[in-house]
Amino acid sequence: MKEIRFFTLLLAFGIMTLGVPVRADSMTFQFDRTKPGVTELVESYVRFSINGKQLSTILPPLFYLVTESSEKETVVIAKVGKISKNKALSSTLSNLVGQTPKKVKGSHGKTIFYNPEPDSKMRLSAYTEWKEWLFLAGNPDVISNLLKGAATPQAVVTPESVFFSDGLPKTAAVRFWANNTKGNFTALIRENQQKSLIPLLKDPASLGRFSGLLRLGPGRKISTVATAVPSKPQQRAALKKDMEQMIESSHRLLEIFKVPSVGSVREKGKILDLQLSIDDYLFGQPGLFKPAPGASSPTSS
Repeated sequence: MKEIRFFTLLLAFGIMTLGVPVRADSMTFQFDRTKPGVTELVESYVRFSINGKQLSTILPPLFYLVTESSEKETVVIAKVGKISKNKALSSTLSNLVGQTPKKVKGSHGKTIFYNPEPDSKMRLSAYTEWKEWLFLAGNPDVISNLLKGAATPQAVVTPESVFFSDGLPKTAAVRFWANNTKGNFTALIRENQQKSLIPLLKDPASLGRFSGLLRLGPGRKISTVATAVPSKPQQRAALKKDMEQMIESSHRLLEIFKVPSVGSVREKGKILDLQLSIDDYLFGQPGLFKPAPGASSPTSS
């Protein structure tokens, strides 16, 4: 399975990406493949290959990625209906957990099936079903921890109402939101900084919550409209400067690859409004990342 650099891509481009509400310490991406350009973006960066077949081609058009403090904790979520009635999905899940799968009881008493000896390249090796919703992750604990405290599966992928007051749209090609209440978003930013050649936030803890959308096209153009709310009002000026420097750094690096980009950060009351547009999200992408240990050059995998 190819390594996902999607979170790092968004962070490096100045996006920092990104009832019972969604967990306050998680980051969520919502993808809608019925919207123009989303399928191409997903095929480029959100790659979960199982026996050579991409999971996204089997999932419904609307699906989610939820991550806590590390990309290793990413959970893929979608409402799939009854798995037993979907032969392609059933076959894929069977391949995912292997010929001798094990199972364990997770949150809400749901059975989590997992591969006891997953391939070292596998990013997904466990899954569970809850009221026609499918949850997939790298191990059973990640799934169980995410579902703990959620009253319904929908709650796991439902933004808190406070995000809508920040301007989060109800529909978009790609939506994202993150709350840094417990500092897990800070940990995610710091993890991605290890991979990115563009300096990210100097003080990630100054970011209280973050939400926005991606607009795609024409071609491989990608535009971001996002709202950043500082953890404390007195941190707004420093956060604004931090974000401006990050956008300028990405602009200078992309210039090397002759990829035009335009970005800005504006104060809007107590919050910060971020806008960023890049003409080609693929062309300069490899050069935005540090080589993996032992690699001779960055890759776009």
